[in-house]
Amino acid sequence: MRNYFNAVMVGLLLMGCSVDNDETNFDYQLLIANSVIDVEGCMPDTYNLYNTSEEKIGEFIVTNDENEVYLNFTSVNGYDISMINYEVALSEDDLPMNNGGIIVGQLESTVKFSTTTNYYGDSVSFESFGENPTALVVAARIQFINESKKTYAVWVGDQIAGKNNSKFLNYSICIPQQEEVCEVDAGSDNSASYTVEEVNALVNSIGDADRLFKSLLDEDVSRNGVFEPTISTLLARFSANPVRDFTTTYTVTNELNGEVCSDSTVLTITVTE
Repeated sequence: MRNYFNAVMVGLLLMGCSVDNDETNFDYQLLIANSVIDVEGCMPDTYNLYNTSEEKIGEFIVTNDENEVYLNFTSVNGYDISMINYEVALSEDDLPMNNGGIIVGQLESTVKFSTTTNYYGDSVSFESFGENPTALVVAARIQFINESKKTYAVWVGDQIAGKNNSKFLNYSICIPQQEEVCEVDAGSDNSASYTVEEVNALVNSIGDADRLFKSLLDEDVSRNGVFEPTISTLLARFSANPVRDFTTTYTVTNELNGEVCSDSTVLTITVTE
């Protein structure tokens, strides 16, 4: 299950929208598009972001599901985000970089906010990498602005790249672990037809009758279930009147971590003269 950031996180955003290859101004509807914070079975990686005075001014949160990696940029009270440059790549070698470090203007995505915001989210499909990656690198530079209109440019990550103190982070792809669920399957309803003579030849005990009914079960169904009515009840009915349908409900149960689940199937043997 995914936990989506509410549109309230976005605040008042810009009114217009223009697009080119390197820079995008998002309108209100686009900017509040849902981004994912929590994915069931995966713990997000959270990076605290600080200004030059070591004051926390925001967070970067990254997680993934089976199909996409999710990027979430946030600011704390007193600070807003005015611009983000970022790129997700397969390796450090795929980032725009020289001896000085990461080249900000060549990062794949640039988002400028004409009205600052305290949250921005985006997602990148694994398909864009042409394979099923086990790890990615993220380079992101966020420009924050405080109430005094002072700006701070902060890089995300802990890997230093070059002389300009640019950074990136290594992100290991999470394989979502689904919580085990109690499951059991009794298979499909089945039936068979025998003559009285055939039944008398096959059934000489309760055990024989039990095996005859269980022969109707699908191959992969547990043979440790119970019949209702019981086999002994069915044998008594056969003795009283052998030519008719003999129907019973077969139920199998399973238990996982204290939870009990069950499933049933209907089995019918029709006896003819």
